[in-house]
Amino acid sequence: MALGGTIRGTKTTLRMPVEGDLVAYNRWMADLRLRHATRLWHEPAMPATWKERFTEQWKGENSVLWSIDSGGALAGLIRFEFGWNERNYGWIDQFVIDPDQWHRGIASDAAVALHRYLFDYLDLRRVNTTIRADNLAGAKLGARLGYTEFARGSDVFYRNGGYTGEIWLLCERAAWDERFPKEREYPGEGPRFSRAERGVA
Repeated sequence: MALGGTIRGTKTTLRMPVEGDLVAYNRWMADLRLRHATRLWHEPAMPATWKERFTEQWKGENSVLWSIDSGGALAGLIRFEFGWNERNYGWIDQFVIDPDQWHRGIASDAAVALHRYLFDYLDLRRVNTTIRADNLAGAKLGARLGYTEFARGSDVFYRNGGYTGEIWLLCERAAWDERFPKEREYPGEGPRFSRAERGVA
């Protein structure tokens, strides 16, 4: 499997985005439910601007963007970035599920499929992400996968008459293996990079 290729879960498929996804991407970025729940990748914009954003994304060698399909329909997006100095870790920059499809198990299935790929195929050492402190669904999913809080961000967000912060989460390879010892989608098939290739001294 090439980096950023198709990843299949039980009920979801992570695939490379196509131009036809742009309308849904723009709609999600404007949805107040999503804007309340998470930090946005980009602000809503005209189709030409989104095409430019896609072009810039595809030029980059340090990040991957997937669209999430479920039941034959577009259901979300994931954007992952490798570490700046090392490629043995990275962080999930965006994990977006169409608000109209929340609470259907799509996020959980896509998350497990993604982490199988990151840990089992790419052999990463750890994965980081951030969530809003009041994102209870995100915190619950993160805990199931093996994430633990390691810091608090400096950004704060005002809503519903109060302020909420940002939590930085970390999932170590060992924590994933402990929770999902039989989740190996790619037994012995993934690239086992050398320590130098993975940026380990």
